[in-house]
Amino acid sequence: MDFQKLLSLISKEEGLKLDFKEKLNIDTESGKKELAKDICAIANSKGGRGYLIFGIEDKSKKIIGINKDLFSEEKIQQIVSTRIEPPVPVSVDKIDIAGKTIGIITIYNTEQKPFQLRETGAFYIRRGSTTDYMRKEEIASILHYTGLFHIEQIPIIKANLKDIDLNKVDDFFKMAGINHSVDNHLLISAGFAIKEKDNNEIHPSLGAMLLFGKHPDIFLPHAIILIHNYINNEFPKLHISKGTIIDMLDDAIQFINKVIPYNSLVKSAIQEHIGKAIIYRDYFCINRFIEVYIKNNKIEIVNPGAALKANNDKYVKRNLWLYSKIITLDKDKKFFNKEYNKQEFEKHYSKIKYYNIPSENLYKVIIPLEDKI
Repeated sequence: MDFQKLLSLISKEEGLKLDFKEKLNIDTESGKKELAKDICAIANSKGGRGYLIFGIEDKSKKIIGINKDLFSEEKIQQIVSTRIEPPVPVSVDKIDIAGKTIGIITIYNTEQKPFQLRETGAFYIRRGSTTDYMRKEEIASILHYTGLFHIEQIPIIKANLKDIDLNKVDDFFKMAGINHSVDNHLLISAGFAIKEKDNNEIHPSLGAMLLFGKHPDIFLPHAIILIHNYINNEFPKLHISKGTIIDMLDDAIQFINKVIPYNSLVKSAIQEHIGKAIIYRDYFCINRFIEVYIKNNKIEIVNPGAALKANNDKYVKRNLWLYSKIITLDKDKKFFNKEYNKQEFEKHYSKIKYYNIPSENLYKVIIPLEDKI
């Protein structure tokens, strides 16, 4: 790490990927455990590289320095390799500022997460500037992101095949060019149904319920769109769109258009972003809905599920299995419309604003409605 990079980090506040420590104590068992826990938490948190910086008071940012002889890269790497599973890739640097030594541990972002402590099996994460245990849905969400676990393939145990519309399934296969009668074998092969090993019962998968369910909201009450109407008293202030993904999207667009009729340019922007929200949402986040706020001069779309980045800092798609199926079902290309022209939209309106909020696992889009002219 270079000098200017360190100064830039010191100027920032603590957060998911940055923690300041006055000193490093790795000569005691408790100190080793604390370091492993802090590295594990930063490695599991959303975002790119993380940093533990030693020799800085976290409140005042006063530079107090460390004993450089005690800041041993060999000991730090040994703690990481023996106490964290899998070992987190880190690098260790020492930089002098104003006659004092600052120690830096850089924690690299990899797709090997989630990381856990070997001794206890605990998973940790950062919440703001503090370290906390990971919740089960956070662990499951990371496993889904890394490809070790697919939420769409979870069986809905309380449901059976009567709860999905097999006519819609048949239509899907025909659109996909598969002319085969729908049977249990085909449903299981496609990932639309899961057979229990113990009793051979067959249940629809979560993905099938979202795509073809007769009443998905009964089994997945969080998979809805909640629309807040702040501008038109002729319609309800709160509207719930539910059903399959396509039905839910159609209903949401129809309601928004009634509340505030818009031109085709605005319509394509709204359809595009609501469609992306429902595909890329984090379905492990069961205590939040997609929410749409209709206001006089803008529409806000708040999506449970912060955008994910790969090691190359490019955003990656969440729920690829679901996405691959929905582009076939969206035969009219309403919600994944390749004709949506962002540049043309922004000629007439202000720029669409995007806010990625990893600390709250949210993604927010603000679509302006006031014409520039």
